[in-house]
Amino acid sequence: MIHWRTACEAALKAHTEADAIRFWGVSHPGPDGPRPVFDYRFEHTLAVVKIARWLSPLAGADAEIVECAAWLHDCRKCLNDAKGKDHHAQDASAVVATILAGTDFPPAKIPAVRHAIDHHVGLKLQRRLEPVESACLWDADKLSKIGAASLVHFTSIAGAFEPVRTADILRRGEQWLERARIIAASMNTPVARQEADRRVVFLVAHYQQLQREWADPMEATPPGSEP
Repeated sequence: MIHWRTACEAALKAHTEADAIRFWGVSHPGPDGPRPVFDYRFEHTLAVVKIARWLSPLAGADAEIVECAAWLHDCRKCLNDAKGKDHHAQDASAVVATILAGTDFPPAKIPAVRHAIDHHVGLKLQRRLEPVESACLWDADKLSKIGAASLVHFTSIAGAFEPVRTADILRRGEQWLERARIIAASMNTPVARQEADRRVVFLVAHYQQLQREWADPMEATPPGSEP
């Protein structure tokens, strides 16, 4: 019998690698075939899985349900697909049972996995999600978007959408800080809210430092020239 983690990772990677190669239009050679320039969706999911493993026991959630949902929450999402963005949760939820068939994952927990995936979308919440497993997936997914790893992920893929300059990264990052604060305020679980607040502080410091380094001294007001 296949371990459910192995099945989830394999199913996810098969989708994300093929989609990333389609998206980038170029690839690197690998021992088992072409490799994408950057497999953003897989790297993002791996971050969510790591957070889910940390968060679940602290929040009192079923760790198997949350981690399984973390592996599969974006398993049918495509890069730069505005249409798919509206339905990717339902598309992923629909294939959960198929991916887990023949694995050692408890069948009785599959509905809870699907519920969590169905409700993980959006960057803010009007009310807290229930049950706690669904709440944890939402929190893990959103925490992955406001940490140090998110800076690596967003920067690695930014050039695929438009030419990138340091000034553009700074501008978009400062705009993203407002969304990051909204995300932090929407966290379901107290432990995730505390972590989100710490991550927002880090992001603020990061972009403040980048702004200082990228400021043009020629544009600064000379000392003593203030009106």
